[in-house]
Amino acid sequence: MVSSSPYENNRNGVGNKTYYYNQEQLRKRKEEEERIAAQNEFLSQPLRGSRRLQALESRPQGAINDAFTEDDAHESSRSTTPGPPSEKEVVHTVYGYGDLVASVQRLQLQLKKVGSGGGLGGLEGRVAAVQSLLLSPQFGRALAVHNKVQSVRNRIAHRPTANAQVALRDCLDALGNSQSAYAVELATLLTGYELEALMVAHDGVASTLPPDSTTPLPSTTETIPQTLPDHYGADNIKIIKIEKSTEPLGATIRNDGDAVVVGRVVRGGAADKSGLLHEGDDILEVNGIEMRGKSVNAVCDILAAMEGTLTFLIVPAAAQGRGHSGRDSVLHVKAHFDYDPEDDLFIPCRELGISFQKGDVLHIISQEDPNWWQAYREGEEDQTLAGLVPSQTFQHQRESMRLAASERYPRTQRKSTTLLCGKTPKRKKKKGTYAEGGYPMYANTVDEYEPEEILTYEEVALYYPRANNKRPIVLIGPPNIGRHELRQRLMEDSERFAAAIPHTSRARKDHEVDGQDYHFITRAQFEADILSRKFVEHGEYEKAYYGTSLDAIRSVVNSGKICVLNLHPQSLKILRTSDLKPYVVFVAPPSLEKLRQKKIRCGEAFKEEELKDIIEKAREMESKYGHFFDMIIINNDTERAYHQLLGEINSLEREPQWVPAAWVKAL
Repeated sequence: MVSSSPYENNRNGVGNKTYYYNQEQLRKRKEEEERIAAQNEFLSQPLRGSRRLQALESRPQGAINDAFTEDDAHESSRSTTPGPPSEKEVVHTVYGYGDLVASVQRLQLQLKKVGSGGGLGGLEGRVAAVQSLLLSPQFGRALAVHNKVQSVRNRIAHRPTANAQVALRDCLDALGNSQSAYAVELATLLTGYELEALMVAHDGVASTLPPDSTTPLPSTTETIPQTLPDHYGADNIKIIKIEKSTEPLGATIRNDGDAVVVGRVVRGGAADKSGLLHEGDDILEVNGIEMRGKSVNAVCDILAAMEGTLTFLIVPAAAQGRGHSGRDSVLHVKAHFDYDPEDDLFIPCRELGISFQKGDVLHIISQEDPNWWQAYREGEEDQTLAGLVPSQTFQHQRESMRLAASERYPRTQRKSTTLLCGKTPKRKKKKGTYAEGGYPMYANTVDEYEPEEILTYEEVALYYPRANNKRPIVLIGPPNIGRHELRQRLMEDSERFAAAIPHTSRARKDHEVDGQDYHFITRAQFEADILSRKFVEHGEYEKAYYGTSLDAIRSVVNSGKICVLNLHPQSLKILRTSDLKPYVVFVAPPSLEKLRQKKIRCGEAFKEEELKDIIEKAREMESKYGHFFDMIIINNDTERAYHQLLGEINSLEREPQWVPAAWVKAL
């Protein structure tokens, strides 16, 4: 028998025991660290289903749950491709608020039983923080929205969804930079017109399908603490996705109490092209950010910073009795005022506003909003996004309020006398005064003192020139500005231009020819024609009537020539309501200094007060009658002004023009 040496006993006894003890400590410490790390990772992730809570609650006290670790490791090694759900697996879970709170409380109790000696002291603080979060009203609100979303998802899980176009874009993005021949061929097939049209058709049909009535509605009996209003039922909530680039979304919003409601969807924008967002829709969330309770400015700032796919959680307008149906036909209008959205405090979205000037033509493509129309400026129809302009009613109302607020003094005595007493003020006859046309200047009997008219828009339509019906050219402007010279230059081409022969009640002189110098009629006949509104303008000079009749202008037009007229601005109202379709040119003076230099250059005597009077009268004319003007010529140089006028007349015979819509409808 071989005895053991002390050395051998020490090595095989105490030494071995110490070795195994150290190994056991290391193993337990490693397992404890792995368990703590697993729990920390678990608690740091959001709750995604009842399975995780059940796993926490089912752990034995003070023991290592090796099955949980193995289960996690097994699941992490699986393929990420989702397979068909099993009978026991819940795809979309609706959480009960009370159940969540109770689960966290049970977890907190389990941790207390384990004690801080197990190294779980830090976990107790985290669970307490989670419990505090669950008890907050914000979490209750978020949970309510989550449950509503999951209810809708469960209900429509077995019906087609309108996301084929999005899936197609995702697929193309995935192919992206691949140089594989198969990838290139697949991308070519996916970008074909036929497949794209098929995806559009699919989404269009899917969006019109009714809900699948065979799919049972999930239970919504859980208690929701102070969440959404009662009318937000599960059937009302809708999820939509819109692709947004760096350009504006193309929609405006407004506050309706705490709600954020779509005010309008602007034509041409991302929202309009998607067809998913409509006026009156109540926006609950965008990309998980709650919108209710936020101001319009705050929501605009949030949306402006977002790009890519925007996921909206909305309550459709149809579910609330909001919104408009149908699209208006295009309305073409001429603006009679200047507008800059930067100066408008009432515009709902300043970035979508478009500026315009008096005389610009606007194409109104939507009048659904009573206060804000959607429009394009003439020549900018190729713009993707329409702009906002004040509606006719809204502009008229606020202009009326502005005038009422600025009216500090009553009307002048002369106006008061005309209105209250019904008496026409006496006008002094001008003796020896002649117009620039060479014939006597006579006062128009149209009431000179009319209440101020509020101008907004005028409906217009395209008029195509006709060789046998040429538009008369009317020159308007202050005296001594050169209208007569311009008219005479045009009249030099007698084959193309002609003047209207005036009427008079005075006796014919020996050298005068009736119908060539004047149309001579009796005083009684002249007065009868005045009452019949046959004269564009008329007046009395040295006890005789003079006037330019509509028939005299029409006679020139019927002869195939262009009638050139020098008229007072008051005559435009009668002329524009006729069938003659005049083209009105305002001959305006230059600045005071340039007007002075022109007079000196032409060798004309002048007084400084006369020059200032010319400029002041021109301003008054433009302010009062500017909405009648089709063209403005600044006559700083007569030769240049003549060629500018002649060029415009030439274009009238070749190109269509925007004219009052009533002129075209009457054809």
